[in-house]
Amino acid sequence: MTESGVSKEDLRKRVVNGKDATPHSWPWMVSLRYNGRHICGGSLIKGNWVVTAAHCVARNPSIGDYTVVVGAHNRTGTTRFQRSYSLKKIVVHKQYNRTHLRNDIAVLQLGKSIDGSLHVNVVCLPKAGDRVKPGKKRYITGWGRTVGGGNAAITLQEAVLAVSDIHSCSKINGRLIAVDNKTMLCAGGEGIAGGCQGDSGGSFVCKEHGRYVLRGIVSWGHENCRTDHFTVFARVSNFIDWINDKTSGDQYTTTTTPCQDKLQFPWCLRMRHFCSLLSWVRVRCKASCKSC
Repeated sequence: MTESGVSKEDLRKRVVNGKDATPHSWPWMVSLRYNGRHICGGSLIKGNWVVTAAHCVARNPSIGDYTVVVGAHNRTGTTRFQRSYSLKKIVVHKQYNRTHLRNDIAVLQLGKSIDGSLHVNVVCLPKAGDRVKPGKKRYITGWGRTVGGGNAAITLQEAVLAVSDIHSCSKINGRLIAVDNKTMLCAGGEGIAGGCQGDSGGSFVCKEHGRYVLRGIVSWGHENCRTDHFTVFARVSNFIDWINDKTSGDQYTTTTTPCQDKLQFPWCLRMRHFCSLLSWVRVRCKASCKSC
């Protein structure tokens, strides 16, 4: 049950106070477009599969109206790495409910495979049931509005949010919609940064053992994107079996580069101390950075 005067349409959209991301530093991020217009984010999880929020596609299931753009940095305009793909299939979680927003997850099958590169690649998935401890800081990314009621971001935004405990989140956001600990993950609420309209479906990732893992899918928050409220995500670790079931078979394999340094010895050896700081070092020095 929502508060009086609070629209579920507003709640279901939700980077405020973020900063411009380094171009192509989040290579799994995609722009989901409806009739050519950006409506949501998404994450590339396999060669031809994207995961996003169910509410982004549930009301308009016609696959011909959607395209997925990979390799984008600006919401408008193009880059030389940018490609647009039609959809072959949309699978919305059967238990998704637009009233309580539980199970807010969908997977999209692309019409053809994507070749992995330095600029377009998949994100790792967590183990089924694995949870992040409260207080841990993770990255949210998206092209959503930078202030409530304002304009959507032109450049991909990123912000750091701390994972919240369920009780704190329920105390604040529970006034809007009941927070379900099984299917939802909360972060932010510190008055600093958060998600906003247009960020829905985007990624909430953390670096674990040298790789970025998708922990959440942007789902909902305060209608005016208030940062003293929490941004709520679909908890990805709760849906691993479902994702694997829906994306198994009838799929392509992403072409990836072998696990080796791309730069001549001893350049990567000298730069290995920057592996945790610079994404381009991790990409060009995979073996030395142990990032593959």
